[in-house]
Amino acid sequence: MAFLTKLRKQCAVSLISTLAFFILVASVAQAGEITLLAPEQQCTLYARLPSTHFIVRVGDKNDLAQLQLDSGSEKIIPLATRLKNDTYYVHYRVPLAPGENKFTLSPGGRKITINYKPLRTLLNANFNVPGVYLYHRTETMHQECRQCHEVEKVPEDFYIKPVPYGTNSPVCYTCHKAIFEETKWQHSPAANLMCETCHQQVKDVGRISVTIGKDATLCYHCHLVKGKAWGDMAHIHQPVGFGVCSICHNPHGDTYRFQLWADGRAELCVSCHVDKEILLKKETEGIKVHGIIRGGGCVACHDPHASENPYMLYKPVNELCTGCHNDLIGVTKGHPVGGHPLKGPKNPLKPDKEFNCASCHNPHGSQYQYLLIGDVLGGHVCAKCHN
Repeated sequence: MAFLTKLRKQCAVSLISTLAFFILVASVAQAGEITLLAPEQQCTLYARLPSTHFIVRVGDKNDLAQLQLDSGSEKIIPLATRLKNDTYYVHYRVPLAPGENKFTLSPGGRKITINYKPLRTLLNANFNVPGVYLYHRTETMHQECRQCHEVEKVPEDFYIKPVPYGTNSPVCYTCHKAIFEETKWQHSPAANLMCETCHQQVKDVGRISVTIGKDATLCYHCHLVKGKAWGDMAHIHQPVGFGVCSICHNPHGDTYRFQLWADGRAELCVSCHVDKEILLKKETEGIKVHGIIRGGGCVACHDPHASENPYMLYKPVNELCTGCHNDLIGVTKGHPVGGHPLKGPKNPLKPDKEFNCASCHNPHGSQYQYLLIGDVLGGHVCAKCHN
């Protein structure tokens, strides 16, 4: 009797173990029906825009009904779902923040970690270190994607301008059409799908390449005259000197004219020249701002690429100032009092520079009347030199 009892217990344990095994196998099989095709589950991602696309393959309709992608407590809604050859392909457009981004893909509770690095310049980007994800690393387009994505032609209402050189790349349109739909200003090669002109395919691999380092070497293939002219000038804006055109210009397309990612009159400039940011604020209590900054902006006076004049000014200081303040055109003495020079002698405050309008006036803004460098009352401006 004891033997039978012991046998029953062993059978029960064996049955429970067998059932547990089959349940585990079934759950693994079920989870295996959901595959993240892009990007990789853990990777580093360089991108200009703070978003990317997740592409999920689902083999079962029941799994599709339960499919969910979460970013913390926020549920991400699919951008599109397509059925092809009894398989579902779900596309998500996923927002990213600089640094680590964590997502959960269910059912299965799969953890996805994306380290997002905003891309403004290719100087500090290295796409070849382990863990960096590139969709086009091994081929132009994955074969599974070609099931739905048109690769041979573009919509009839999308006009491609005939070009005298290079080739058009219709395969790019189907994924990168946001460049045309969401940007007001587009770079001509991108607008005409001449993608391979810059992203040359490696012939024996069939993939898209990305220029690393100084992108000016690529830009000056077309913008040659400007590049040579700027390089010969006495004063060159640092990004131009470094050869990183894309730190200001988006080579595909962007919101502002000249494919700039911010207003080129001012907002773009203060992303680097942060000490001038206060001049753009609506409320600048205690500071009198030079009116031209609120009108024409920084580029009203400064050439954003290069110039023969210090500070990339279009003209020498006094010529530039009298372009607006024309009552002083040609005046070399007599302002603000008789005999006072406007140009000629060295500036006592900066002996290496000639005296000019900016010796007494701050051309950007000042807390003092007339944008002076000190309070005119009590002789505080005059005393800076006449001490």
